[in-house]
Amino acid sequence: MAALCENCKRNGRVWCPHNAALEMQARMKGLVRQEMSGAAAQSFFVGHNFYPNVYWGPVVSPERAEDDPAKMYGMPLEKIIENRAMMVRGTKRSAGGVKFANSGSREGGGRILEEAQNAVMSVKVVDAEARFTKTPVFSFEFDSVIRPVGASAPIEKFRLTENAPVPKKVDSFYNSDEVANDALRELLLSGFDVHYLSRLLSSGILGRRKDRKLVPTKWAITATDDMAAKRFMESVRDCRELEEARVYSNSYLDNHFEILLLPGNWEYEQFETGLTRELEERQKKKQSREGLNYSVSAWEDWKNDGRVNISEEHEPFFGRSDYAQRQGGGYYAARLAACEALYRMNRQARVVVFREIGTGYDVPVGVWEVRENVRHAFLSAPEKFATQKEAMARLSEKLAVPMGEYVKNSKILAQRRLTDY
Repeated sequence: MAALCENCKRNGRVWCPHNAALEMQARMKGLVRQEMSGAAAQSFFVGHNFYPNVYWGPVVSPERAEDDPAKMYGMPLEKIIENRAMMVRGTKRSAGGVKFANSGSREGGGRILEEAQNAVMSVKVVDAEARFTKTPVFSFEFDSVIRPVGASAPIEKFRLTENAPVPKKVDSFYNSDEVANDALRELLLSGFDVHYLSRLLSSGILGRRKDRKLVPTKWAITATDDMAAKRFMESVRDCRELEEARVYSNSYLDNHFEILLLPGNWEYEQFETGLTRELEERQKKKQSREGLNYSVSAWEDWKNDGRVNISEEHEPFFGRSDYAQRQGGGYYAARLAACEALYRMNRQARVVVFREIGTGYDVPVGVWEVRENVRHAFLSAPEKFATQKEAMARLSEKLAVPMGEYVKNSKILAQRRLTDY
């Protein structure tokens, strides 16, 4: 583990991303060259700056590194950063925009796009050769939606050195004229994960041939989560209501999730709160039964001091048409995981997701962490309660922020039904 720099010491961090990046830069120095052979990551990066004249390109790694969020889940933060630092991104500028004249034959993007799309569609990592215009420069970037990537440089050649196995159904959609939304829905129900589907969407593989285009990676991830959740919602809305209140819990990377399911027609609400050290310490005392007592004045001091902010997003039975601006991609990632779970249960419910972000999560790794956190919450047996009141009493023990503060900001928790009591 990298030693703490002075800035991290002052901020009370237990892990230093700055020195870790320097260590990775030194390690990569002997591996990153102008001409490289390695594993063609199934990632495909499309930037959003300067849209539609964006930068795009394939990703290659001198050492095989994990790229699948489902397999990355459980890794410590340091390992995730190390894993992603091994990814070297080649860049090209789409001076003519994101839309290619004939995406069906990939003529618009040239040979590099063709080979990169084959790597994206592949169900396994394949080897490749890459040549850059100069030695890639290591500059580790963090983002709240996409996973971090290490070095990058303009690319002039990219070629797979082995055959990429592509699923027949994916290949058939590539060679068809199906609209992207319909193709995504069918592939989703055929068992393909949204991580794989977002790569297909981003790299211009799906859609009508005349309409195919590159989609910025950030936008593709959120769009895929959104479209997938809406497909599951269609079925969930016709299911029988859940019979009792349930609470599901999970924590990973200092992100603590509590998920409350309540009887009723489908409805969704999500809270995000960044905790302070004071709240974390009081929560530890509460969990160790040392007699924590939240006073109203103390909470008002924390809230008014500007150090704690409760973000809320909501959608009713028939969904929402506006973008969840306050929470962005995290909202859509968590909502998808909740919809998947209800679809498997063959039930509908009112869903409230509480996300309390600890001070240890100050280096974002992407919204895959949110999606996998909520997915794993539903893999464990829930706590069941006869009434909403009992469930909320239990949640008040598990959450750092007083439950009353969530209720004041909630559209679901303030609802009153005869069956709640």
